[in-house]
Amino acid sequence: MKTLDTVINRADPYETEKRTTIYLALNENPFPFPEEILQEALFRRMNCDRLRIYYDSPDDELIEKIMQYVDCDFLKKQNISIGNGADEIIYVMMTIFDRIVFFPPTYSCYKIFAKALNIDYVEIPLDIDLRIPSADLREGDLVFIPNPNNPTGHLFDKKEIEFILKKGAFVALDEAYYEFSKVTYIDLLAKYENLAVLRTFSKAFSLAAQRIGYVISSERFIDAYNRVRLPFNVNYISQLLAKTALENISLFQERIQFIINERERMRKFLKSVGYSTTESHGNFVFIFMEGERQKALTKALSKKNITVRRFKEGIRITVGTKEQNDLVLKELEVFK
Repeated sequence: MKTLDTVINRADPYETEKRTTIYLALNENPFPFPEEILQEALFRRMNCDRLRIYYDSPDDELIEKIMQYVDCDFLKKQNISIGNGADEIIYVMMTIFDRIVFFPPTYSCYKIFAKALNIDYVEIPLDIDLRIPSADLREGDLVFIPNPNNPTGHLFDKKEIEFILKKGAFVALDEAYYEFSKVTYIDLLAKYENLAVLRTFSKAFSLAAQRIGYVISSERFIDAYNRVRLPFNVNYISQLLAKTALENISLFQERIQFIINERERMRKFLKSVGYSTTESHGNFVFIFMEGERQKALTKALSKKNITVRRFKEGIRITVGTKEQNDLVLKELEVFK
């Protein structure tokens, strides 16, 4: 018999650090959603009558705009759906398959969700050079691969993804940080039906609080996904803001380029003072550091009201504003 204790003992809690003055732990965008287009979206376009109804999720206009943004000739409306953040898409996908496979270090929610759902899962650590190792995969497996990887930010080769696809396992290619890497393997959807590409509006488009992501896959998979996800799972205002963001891509591209430039500046500086870092393609940098030294660094940063994200293998630092980044780099130089 299932009890509350059964769930509590089985599932890891999803916890975040207490917010500090400089909070660089969740890869949030340092820029607020642009006020000028917020006013356009909410005060001029919002239809208040739609707030009282169960609004279509997704609505046709949003799907059209996502198709334009993705810009793949072979995709149709039936190849796309949305979720209450990419996390909901991940959570729902897990209910469809027999076994979950992921390659740590990787996105922590894969394990958290699998345990919460009491689903069989397998962790296969990446090789020492952060490549995907050969694994015993089969049909019925759902394999999660973030590209760029989270937390390291490095990119996987397309051949690594295709190797798994050819084994028959279903691959969820998590492109949450696509806008910061400029690399996508979405073209593989034309060749493989056992592939889904996941993206989000949380990172590049400053809409983390609105919880909206999207998934692109075969018509067959999207049909299955739509049958098991919650109805009306993304609200009207979130979809309206996502559409407005896609209509103003040039404004966001300037911000994205700033974050990329700052990431490279931070990474080069860290290497110059002796830290071991990855070649990150996300909106963050990653420093290899374990054990007591890692604890000492995060404690030193905490004293300065700076919060970063700790992992077994190292520390992930979100790219913030220039002023925030300068303060973090100064503290890291002193610590070194």
